Amino acid sequence: MTAWHFTGPPGSDVDDLGFMRPWSTLEESGCQKQYETWYASYLPIVVRRRCRWEKENPRRNSHLLQRFVRKGIPHTFRKELWLRSCPSRKDGVWQRHEVPDEVIKQIKLDLPRTFPDNKFLKTETTRKTLGRALFAVAEHIPSVGYCQGLNFVAGIILLVVNDEARAIDLLIHLVSQRQDYYGKNMIGLRRDMHVLHSLLREHCPRVIVTLEKLDVGLDMLVGKWFVCWFVESLPMETVLRLWDCMIYEGDEWLFKIAVSLFRSNMIAISSCETIDQLMTEIQNIGTSKAALYCHQLMMKSAALPITNKSIENLRVVAEKEIPE
Repeated sequence: MTAWHFTGPPGSDVDDLGFMRPWSTLEESGCQKQYETWYASYLPIVVRRRCRWEKENPRRNSHLLQRFVRKGIPHTFRKELWLRSCPSRKDGVWQRHEVPDEVIKQIKLDLPRTFPDNKFLKTETTRKTLGRALFAVAEHIPSVGYCQGLNFVAGIILLVVNDEARAIDLLIHLVSQRQDYYGKNMIGLRRDMHVLHSLLREHCPRVIVTLEKLDVGLDMLVGKWFVCWFVESLPMETVLRLWDCMIYEGDEWLFKIAVSLFRSNMIAISSCETIDQLMTEIQNIGTSKAALYCHQLMMKSAALPITNKSIENLRVVAEKEIPE
């Protein structure tokens, strides 16, 4: 079972972003009850945070804003905060390049596969918008072209921003910051899997013992987490909370969340005796209690001593050790 996209009240058929209630299609009888319990505990947090944002206007103070972002951006403020430091293509920041036919073909193939449970992205008009967004990435960042998974990233940005031009600006801006995750050799992804390995050795040594025992690399297990920024791996509300912090603070949040998830599931992971068991446990993280209870996950992750500076230092070491 994949992670839940739906974020609305348990009794509603569709949420604010257009994701449809999944309970009629899920076989597991406990899933709806699990979601209802989480939602009942999370709703007061959402209401309280919205009131605080409206009352205190944290955008006036960068230190206050960081704290408020970590505790959750209300849906009505999210678009503004995501676009806060995003340049416009009108400013001439990015040049255009010719897009190869094979890239265009792959983009077209993936359009109908992008969130088929979303009522907005199912329309022909929105699929064309999604296609233009992905084409723009390939056009402006030729080293990336198109990579499977970016369709989900683009879909979320379009749903949240709800403005084609600015959504494309933001997509290009965010992908350009992580463009070495993509392309032919994915050197940035391999480097950051090495960095994550170092962090897990420090914070979750039992996990590393299991990985070494089974002779399996993190790129095979969780490379998708970083390529798609956890879309399709975590519940949607958790993804949005993570993106709030990643967009505002940087890549440290990809590592904070990854380490937190491994720590929360360390006992189950370290007990695996085969690669198949390990793969199953990694897949189950997306519907685990640790992943669903996003506010607690964000607070635990914020407390980890992982910063952009420490990540950059580890990247310098990793770049010397990974093969070209």
